[in-house]
Amino acid sequence: MKNSDVFIAAHGQDDNVGDPALRRAMLDGLALGRRRHILVGTASHAYINALGLRADDVTYSSRREWQLAAFRHAFLGRAAFVSNAGEIQLNRRRLRINRVDRLLVGLIRLRGGAAITTGLGVRDPSGSPSAMLTSLTRACQIATWRDEESRRFARSGSVRPDWAFALGSSGDDLKPDGRPLLVVSMRGDTADLTAEWREAIAELRSALGLELVIVSQVERDVERGDRIGADLGAHVHPWHAGDHLAAEADLREVYRRAQVVVSDRLHVLIFATTEGAVPLYLPNVESSKIPRTMAVAGLGDHHVSPRDERLVERVATLVAEQPTAVTRVEDARAQLRELSAAMNALISGGTAQ
Repeated sequence: MKNSDVFIAAHGQDDNVGDPALRRAMLDGLALGRRRHILVGTASHAYINALGLRADDVTYSSRREWQLAAFRHAFLGRAAFVSNAGEIQLNRRRLRINRVDRLLVGLIRLRGGAAITTGLGVRDPSGSPSAMLTSLTRACQIATWRDEESRRFARSGSVRPDWAFALGSSGDDLKPDGRPLLVVSMRGDTADLTAEWREAIAELRSALGLELVIVSQVERDVERGDRIGADLGAHVHPWHAGDHLAAEADLREVYRRAQVVVSDRLHVLIFATTEGAVPLYLPNVESSKIPRTMAVAGLGDHHVSPRDERLVERVATLVAEQPTAVTRVEDARAQLRELSAAMNALISGGTAQ
């Protein structure tokens, strides 16, 4: 595998600041000294720039062209494969992708190459498991999932924290004081926010004595954020359009001033945690995705219902335990460093850890 090229999928939602960030975390330091072929799809310059690609990376907007190039290199014994990280939906499109990836991984393994699936989470890990997904991930030397339910559903691999935990400020800088903000960021594609949810935010704002600030980490959430700000008399932090790296840096600066960040977006909560804020999943519409993913980093208890009569007490306890959350972020980062080292060793011709 001395001259192996590495084929990596890294496409995602173009208006979502978190999507290129988590993939940048996975790509950072991966396959040093090897040509990387990155599938970015029809992403904008803002998205691609936020991936932190190297000057010699080859990018592909067409999955078909990326696959054909991968098969050519695999046939010659000069290919490694790394899956996309993030959420997958087991629909017909995903089944077609998995079928081709399984053929590619089979050829790569036959020719002595490395195959890795990492950082995956199944949106709805219920019902009958997908035989094709299981076959694909079992064929890889390294297969990691970002939550236990997805690993159990796929019947393969191991669990590691979401790659986005690798980003953010140093643990030494994540002090609990000097944080005057209660930051809220909610999805714009779910049911209207309930009166109970609005009352819960108002109660937290008053009890904690914090300034309420509304942010959006996904462009399609901006309209809902504006409405929340108007309804609750809060400052709305402007959406940073056109540059995902600048938007990420801008949001992280806000999170570094936040004592608590409330959201039903997974990567809002992960970004906030990595900047020292207390993450709080206060859902308007319940979903298991966030608790099960945060649980891998030891943060599964940062989930409170708006109807909980002990809401303020429970959040105050989480605030008091902020140093513990910082320690858990550092533990998650250590796991991801070990995973990255194992991936590099495998691509370089070693063995999976």
